[in-house]
Amino acid sequence: MKVQQTLSIGDVANGVLVGLVRGQNKAAEYLLALSSVKVPMDDEGTLLASGTVNPATKEDEAAEVIYDTPYAARWHEDQPLVDSLGRRYAGNSNFQNGRSSHYLSEPAEQNAKAIVDIIRKEAKGG
Repeated sequence: MKVQQTLSIGDVANGVLVGLVRGQNKAAEYLLALSSVKVPMDDEGTLLASGTVNPATKEDEAAEVIYDTPYAARWHEDQPLVDSLGRRYAGNSNFQNGRSSHYLSEPAEQNAKAIVDIIRKEAKGG
């Protein structure tokens, strides 16, 4: 009995690229979940509710986690400053119930291996 198998490198490569996009999007959703427990809470939870994932649609794009309020970047970066009235602000705030500034970068850094593992698993075909 003779067994013949045809392997198309193009199909394999395409499958890896599709998995890469899927992995980026899953990793971004994971990061959104991780960051949502760190994002500072204002009275209405507006900043938390604004968190979304802008998914990648092609392999040359990156999925993005976005918090979209006028103060999102200010609270995330939270560096020392002097306001227009001359008041000094130390930065690196700790907000209520363990929430903090750097609510997106810290979970990304602390969970970098898990995030990469999600992408790697999907790129390998799940």
